[in-house]
Amino acid sequence: MTSTPQSLIQLTDLHLFANPEQDFKGQNPWQNLLDLLAQIEQQGLPDLFLLTGDLSQDESYDSYLMLYQLMERIGVSWYWIPGNHDQVDLMSKLKPVIPSVTLGAWQWLLLDSNSGEPYGKLSSSQRMQLQAALEQPEAEHIGVAIHHQPLLVGPARQGKFLVELDTLDDIAGIDSIPLQDEGWLWKTLVDCSAVKAVICGHVHQSHEIKRDGLTLYTTPATSIQFTADINAFELDMLAPGYRRFGLYNDGRVESRVERLASIV
Repeated sequence: MTSTPQSLIQLTDLHLFANPEQDFKGQNPWQNLLDLLAQIEQQGLPDLFLLTGDLSQDESYDSYLMLYQLMERIGVSWYWIPGNHDQVDLMSKLKPVIPSVTLGAWQWLLLDSNSGEPYGKLSSSQRMQLQAALEQPEAEHIGVAIHHQPLLVGPARQGKFLVELDTLDDIAGIDSIPLQDEGWLWKTLVDCSAVKAVICGHVHQSHEIKRDGLTLYTTPATSIQFTADINAFELDMLAPGYRRFGLYNDGRVESRVERLASIV
């Protein structure tokens, strides 16, 4: 008999303002989020929400407070990590940015790639903390959540590291500000057989990118979408969305992207 999986929903790139009526590039981020959460409640709440960065666009305490209050009212376990638009100190005043959470047979390692710049970096302390967690896991299977993409997502370079490209002259769009680590994170995770999935935000696009036996799942934003398969920042007319995961006790991962008023 197949066991019932643990369920996880990733929300990312919310880009909220303290003013819930504030426009963001033609979208109302707060209304998008509220509509998506209403859809999620209709379809079935998960066991866990992970919010993977760029939570606030104006980086205000009030925007984090309103998000915190909203998620607490839902009544489901939830955790957040910062993106390049976030202020970790303000987030931590409301809810600690923790490095790990366990969900059944799964441990999720939550990484902070906020470098103070648009691109991502992992500090030496983050690297040491990750290595220690991989050496002494708290569950049989491991998932990793980070804001910045550890693999490139653009055309003709998808699945590569920046360091593998012959030139950076033509890099534009979201791949100009990825996780900058020369592939260290991905190589470290591939070396640990317990790691079964990596999820990220930042790209405002949906991808499932496989490399060295491991899959990177990128997820639509709850705010605006970026057009995929072009070498530029360009807004897409796709609806806001999120990603739903089914996590099995044997390490299998099922995943689908859901968009507002539709499933794709």
